[in-house]
This record gives sequence, C-alpha cells and structure tokens, in this order.
Amino acid sequence: MILQKDIQNRYVRLLSSKGNFKLFFIFYFLFSFFYFHLVKSETNNLINFKNNKIENEYLESRNELEDYILDTGDIIALDFFPAIEFNGFFPVNQEGEILLPEIDETFVRGLTTSELRSLLEKRYAEFLIDPEIKVRIVKFKSIRILARGEIRNPGYHSFPAYASRSFISLDQSDNSEFDLLTLNNQSSDNIDDEKSIKDNIDVERSIEDITTLSDVIRKAGGITSKTDLSRIEIIRNIPLGKGGGKKRAIIDFNNYIKQSETNNDIRIFDGDSLFFPKLSNADPNQIPKSVLSGISPKFISVNVFGRVETPGIIRVPLEATLSDAIDLTGPIKPLSGKIVLIRYQNDGTLIKKNISYSARAVKGSKRNPYLKEDDLITVQNSIFGKTTGVLNEFTAPFVGIYSTKELIEGFTD
Repeated sequence: MILQKDIQNRYVRLLSSKGNFKLFFIFYFLFSFFYFHLVKSETNNLINFKNNKIENEYLESRNELEDYILDTGDIIALDFFPAIEFNGFFPVNQEGEILLPEIDETFVRGLTTSELRSLLEKRYAEFLIDPEIKVRIVKFKSIRILARGEIRNPGYHSFPAYASRSFISLDQSDNSEFDLLTLNNQSSDNIDDEKSIKDNIDVERSIEDITTLSDVIRKAGGITSKTDLSRIEIIRNIPLGKGGGKKRAIIDFNNYIKQSETNNDIRIFDGDSLFFPKLSNADPNQIPKSVLSGISPKFISVNVFGRVETPGIIRVPLEATLSDAIDLTGPIKPLSGKIVLIRYQNDGTLIKKNISYSARAVKGSKRNPYLKEDDLITVQNSIFGKTTGVLNEFTAPFVGIYSTKELIEGFTD
C-alpha cells in the first residue's frame, strides 16, 4: 500500500510539470501495467487471507461437545504423551468409572472431556513428566429425551448410541461386541497404527447417525397445524464443574420445513428437554410442508369398530377427520347411534367423547374432529337398534324350539 501511494504521488507531480509528451506517455503505460498487477496481487492476497480464515474456522473443533456430560455407556479415547503405551479406549461402566493404567478405577460420571483431561493430567503427574492427555469420545451413550407441548406423541423418547465410523470400522469381523481389552493390551509394534487410526476419528462425520432436533420431532409423531416452530425451547443440563443447573435456548425451526435449511437442526443429547409452543391459530400450510420435509408421517393408524361395514385398524392421512375414517370403513349400518372417541391427551389423560357425527360438518369441528394416532372409534347402536337386538335375543330361543318341533313333526309324518 505504501508503494502504491508513492507511485500515485509521482504520477500527480509529473502531470503538473511541463515535459516531453512522449516520455509522459511511456511512463503512463508502464505505470498502468505495474499498477494493474499490484492491485491484482493485493486482491489475490485478500482472497487467500479470507479463504485461509474460512478453512481455519472449518477445521476448528465444534463446540457442541463442550458441555457434554460423561456417563455410563460412553467410550473414551485417551492419547498420552509421551507415554503412548497408555493409549487406549476406555468404557464408562455402570458405576460411572473407567479403568486406567497405573491409577486403576477413576470416577468420571458428571465430568466434561476438558474436566477429565485436567483431572488426568494432575493424577498422572505422579508417573509422567509434564503429561499431555487428549480426551475424545468415540462412542456416545444412548439418548433419552423429553418432548412436551404441541407435538403429536409427547413424552420420553429413546434413541440408540452413536459411534464414530472409525471406531466401528476397527472391528468388522462379526457383529460381536468390540474387544476393548485386546485393543488396550496390544503390543507396542501396533501402537503407531492405533494412534494413526484414532487421529482420524471424527474428522469426517455423518450426521445421519447423530440425533438431531428433526429426529426428535419425527420420533414424537410429527407436528400439528398449531405447533409454533419459531419458538422451540431446548433445556439442557449444565455440568457440575460449571455450576450445575439448567440452560435454555430458543430455536426457530421454520426454515427447515420451508427451505430445507439444516442450520438449526441442532444435535440433541441425553437428558435434554424440548418444549413445543402452540400457535393461537392453526396454520393449514404447515402440515403439507412438514410431510414433504420428512418430520411428519404421511399416514396414521386408528381403530374403528362397531356398526360399520369393515371394522378394524385402518390407515388414514395425517390430520384426517372422522368422516375420512368412516369413508374408508364403509357406510354406517342402519339403526346406528352416536360415535364414541377414546384417546390419550398430550398431558397423558384419557378422554372419552360422545360425538354427534355429521359427514357434512366442517373438518376439525366437534361433529367431525381431527383424528390422532391410535384413536379408538366405536359406532354404537341407536335406541331402536338396541331394542331390535334385545328382541332378537329374546325370541331366538323360541324360534329355535319352534323350528325343532316342525322338523320332528316332519319326520314323524
């Protein structure tokens, strides 16, 4: 930049002086050529600097595991320097402990990876000089989370454990449990190979195996037309080393179903609690978009029995109404009465509604309500239908006796 300004100043002084025009033209040509390459060089340097910055940020570790709390089911990879013979994979047992070289059982439940690293470096200072220990999680425990609010199937939902692909690929011989003891006690000739494998862990990660917000919504049966996706609340535990308690975040998930953006499809961890607020007015466009995005199912199952043509379990479209179910099970038989709907509410209470059904009623109204997964629907008899049934039961024995008498008399004649 200093050189560029100096050239510009010389050029201005040249213009103000009286000199040979040919000399001026040659100087102007050389200056233009030199200035073009100078600007181009500085632009390239700026682009390279930006690219380097992006690449450096991309290679930095994600902070999503900063507050991850270790517990039973996790498997931890430890790299010791300079004592690489201590390297290995260490599972957290039912007591919340890992079995380590030299110091044996170490309680790790409730710690983060950074807290564990600090603890181990202090404890191994007795055996090693200025030990440096790298802590990574290569297999995560199974997840159990709570989903509440305006979601189709609220409650606790479980998800399987997640292991890095590098960790899984270490044992491809069969489907048996990975032999950690064999790995941790392997000969020193294989230590470099093991270290090379572990250095590549989690460099390339597939989010398909990681539990995210969209997975929770999908597992909970999808959203409704009244789910407020702009204010999903996530409550997460704070590690004891950071004071304990809970922290809260508000997520706007609208872009996921509208534009397929996954920026806010954050990773979910064990113990998280999710709350889905309710809109004051239903959004009729929300269900079709959620079905297309894959977070809501296309069909649900309900059970219809009683005075219908084909009773049983049927599949109906998401947010189908009672009239849709009746259309699929055939017409209601004559002398039928009210319809009874039995279902579990979002708060876990069981309700039983008598519905004065009308096929012409507005969808979602009291006479033609929306259906939910596992609803029980029975079409009852009317008063006349019940009376007919009683008469049939009362007269059936006499009809049988009369028929038997006629049959016997026919043989005797």
